[in-house]
Amino acid sequence: MVVLAVLVGGLTQVARQSTGYDADSDRTLAAQGAVAADQSNATAVIVRDLVNDLPTQTRQGLQATLDSAVQQATDEAARAQVAAGSTPLGPVASQFVTVFAERAQAVTQLRAAVDGFLGMQPIAPADAPAGVAPTTGGTALLSAAQATNRITAAGALLAQTDALYRSVQRSLAAAAGHGKLPPSVWVTHPQVWQPGSVATQVDLVATSSTLVATHYVVLRTVRLNPPVLPTPQGTPSGVSVVSPTSHISVTVVLANQGSSVEPHVSVRVSLADQTSGAMTSQVRTTSLALGASVTLPGVSLEVKPSTGYLLTVQIIPPTGQTLTAGTATQEVLQVAAGP
Repeated sequence: MVVLAVLVGGLTQVARQSTGYDADSDRTLAAQGAVAADQSNATAVIVRDLVNDLPTQTRQGLQATLDSAVQQATDEAARAQVAAGSTPLGPVASQFVTVFAERAQAVTQLRAAVDGFLGMQPIAPADAPAGVAPTTGGTALLSAAQATNRITAAGALLAQTDALYRSVQRSLAAAAGHGKLPPSVWVTHPQVWQPGSVATQVDLVATSSTLVATHYVVLRTVRLNPPVLPTPQGTPSGVSVVSPTSHISVTVVLANQGSSVEPHVSVRVSLADQTSGAMTSQVRTTSLALGASVTLPGVSLEVKPSTGYLLTVQIIPPTGQTLTAGTATQEVLQVAAGP
């Protein structure tokens, strides 16, 4: 009887400790989860405003907002994972993680649908490695119907996460610790995400004057190697002198100042001998993401000492580009005499 009493007492104590541990876990998840929920609510406001005002956006502003929303939702999903990982709550914690992971997924799907319809591309993060440009072929082009279907699907997924979040709220509130999560709702007006409403927005986007693609690729810098020397006394005005050499290397940096991804941009580098009239040309081709700059592979041109040349660097404008300012440059070069 004494042994049985001790055993029962021990089990009771373990049960009390377990209940206390579960209560603490509930409250821990609720406290840490509230931070992720509040941040998620702020991202939801951004996304709702964006969806409601799609036709009034500019391409650059729209892309920046989409990229920011994707990054924020991804960060919130990671925070939810950390919050749930600190508790042993099993299904409730897993459902909590799923809410935020699927919200991040839905925002990514929304961005892909808008980018695919408008022919845009995510902008490289500011902390991307130097010299690394975002790819320009990763977003598939979509028809209006395809974009409508994918945006609608993203909205349905968001509505699903709202319902799952409410379930997690109820489960935590009913558990031992009576943890309280704040409200977190992304879809406040379900009709906005219905196929008819989305199709109307997509049609307005297609005719929006602020979302029309513009093409404008410019020369950012043109560098020579060997570099131009200080102008010697007696050199004619407008002539740049370089050291005695048999080859001149030309390095060109291009910048995309338009509102469209440029999958195919070419630059022609030409060098004309001012004595013989002989000309040599080379072409370099690249792709340019929205807002990107790219350094082209260097062009090596054969020259002779004591000879003058006319160097011309010119962008071959991509289809649709009508602006010509900053797309070409010329320089008269004089290769100095050898020793």
